[in-house]
Amino acid sequence: MQQALTPDVVIEDLERYESELERILRNFKRALSGIYYIGVGDDPLYRQYVRELVDLYNDALGPNNAYSKQLCFDYPNSFGTDDAPSFKGVKKVLSVVKASLTRLRRSPDLLTRRQAQEVLRRRENVFIIHGRDEAKWRELKDVVKSEFRLNPIVLTEQPDTGCKTVIEKFERYAETCSYAIAVFTPDDEVRLKTESYLQARPNVIYELGWFCGKLGRGGAMLLLKEGTELFSDFGGIIQKRFRTNISECAVEIRRDLEVAGVLSLNGV
Repeated sequence: MQQALTPDVVIEDLERYESELERILRNFKRALSGIYYIGVGDDPLYRQYVRELVDLYNDALGPNNAYSKQLCFDYPNSFGTDDAPSFKGVKKVLSVVKASLTRLRRSPDLLTRRQAQEVLRRRENVFIIHGRDEAKWRELKDVVKSEFRLNPIVLTEQPDTGCKTVIEKFERYAETCSYAIAVFTPDDEVRLKTESYLQARPNVIYELGWFCGKLGRGGAMLLLKEGTELFSDFGGIIQKRFRTNISECAVEIRRDLEVAGVLSLNGV
């Protein structure tokens, strides 16, 4: 089980990286030319430590915090012409770690305050799963935002933030949500030998299944437009059927969001 990122844990981890970076600096060897070369075996460790530090800062202080941004700026410039880490470059990375330790030891509440904000943000984030019917997902987005005062997450509206694949992007934003609402509309026609029917797009089916696995069936809701075939595997998920507009089941959606704890009985 992953250890919780309490202030003590974060500071302890940063102290460990500080110690390791100091050791790497001590192990630099000076050649006759006066140039310093990183110690044997320390190059891959240094690269790994910087990646881990960026992740640690992002997890503890949130994306795009000052320390992870500084590391992302300093790290590419910490290599010499031979593509090996330079003494000066490692020293600059170490100075970022030292600066963060000084601040977090003085103000550990920065970590607890961010974690409290993250819990609230995750509770308010509702992922909108949708297919080709843009009018329907836009209507659902408006209902979630205007009527329920929650934060709808629509994947196509989010920045890529370095994600190389759609699945990677989906998982990154899905992880920030406490609930998902899927709109099944009759987008794809399936033809069999004796019959044909209309179903939701495969990405919609996949994403709903992902959330059911991640949050349980109680963490997802299915809005089904009449005329859309439904898989029996989704029989246990909360379902709302509508004929024309999402607003037809707005009252039922609110009720189930309250039951799920996403909304309080008096609103958000």
